[in-house]
Amino acid sequence: MKHPVLNALFAFLLLQFALVSPAFAQAEFVLGGVELESEGNVPGVLGDVADGLEETDEEAEDGKQRSWEPVIAPIPSRNPVFGWMVAVPAMLMYKPSFAEPEDRVWISGLFGFYAENESWGAGLMQRMSFGGDRWRVMGALFHAEMNYRYYGIGGGGDRSIVLDQDMDLFLGEGLRRVAPNLYVGLRGVFAETQVGPRLPDIELPPGFDPDRLKVDLTLATIAPRLQYDTRDNEFYPRSGLLIDANAAVSRDTFGADLDYERYDASLNHYLPLGAKSVLASRAATQYTSGDTPFFLYPAFGQAADLRGYEMGSYRDRFLVAAQAEYRHRFTERIGATAFGGMGTVAPDFAGWGKTLWSVGAGFRWVIAPKNDISLRVDIARGRDETVYYVGIGEAF
Repeated sequence: MKHPVLNALFAFLLLQFALVSPAFAQAEFVLGGVELESEGNVPGVLGDVADGLEETDEEAEDGKQRSWEPVIAPIPSRNPVFGWMVAVPAMLMYKPSFAEPEDRVWISGLFGFYAENESWGAGLMQRMSFGGDRWRVMGALFHAEMNYRYYGIGGGGDRSIVLDQDMDLFLGEGLRRVAPNLYVGLRGVFAETQVGPRLPDIELPPGFDPDRLKVDLTLATIAPRLQYDTRDNEFYPRSGLLIDANAAVSRDTFGADLDYERYDASLNHYLPLGAKSVLASRAATQYTSGDTPFFLYPAFGQAADLRGYEMGSYRDRFLVAAQAEYRHRFTERIGATAFGGMGTVAPDFAGWGKTLWSVGAGFRWVIAPKNDISLRVDIARGRDETVYYVGIGEAF
């Protein structure tokens, strides 16, 4: 379940933010596509990382070591949809004393943001790994009140309306390793949302009730999920493969108001080019069928695929994209990237509409060296405009 407007928030909640579950937001913690003509700033990081390990005498006797790494990165930006905004993700990455060496790092996270157009949101999440990483469990809660432009289905036009959408969401997921590097499981999402046009600040006609223009929906999906992961590092892979696929099913049996299906699949590949460089490539496709609400249609600008597009400016039932990114580390803390890709959206499965392309470059500053997590600033040119992004973690 992806949402073109709530992208930054979902991306936190899954900190797939590049950090939690790459299929959900495909490693994207976008705080918006900011036009270069705008007065955007590169963010500062007020809370840097504690690099040390803490070890008690008792743990030392058992040969165990407890490590922790906090990351707090207030990120200001200016967005053509939201105006000026500031987001504050706060993460604690750690391994509890009872964790096995093979277990993935645990993540506890909080997130909040506020935008100039009065959009705001807040959430929390928890990710855990058990039994030598045989079990992967994650949960998240989230509330947002968002105002955004809706361009319709298809894309490429310059006409839009402003929508007001509120949402409360809960997500839970459990995966089990069934073979080396292969995980299967279920993801469940339950959300209450209200969406409708945002009326201008004018005196309304007598007897007019603006709430009659709003739609209340209950969203409930269950998604079988598969993940195959041979990456050498979760947050900054230098080699390996990540295949991620899920099929979200919505039925009134689950408490949902609408019946539909949404299918997502992606393949990421990482190839080392010497000691300091990596060639990362990605192919992704999404398709939705049935009575899917418009805001859950696949769309560019909501995830890592084809940076350089405003959120939801190209949206339809089918999406496909491919891209490659060259990553180079000049020092242990400073790096840069260059990337390019192409894709399309179409009304039918495996269709091809207008050819969309993207090229760009980025700067990286490692803010969490223990887990190899970077602050990311990308500049991307799409078919229609030039955009920049600020985020945490690699784009994919």
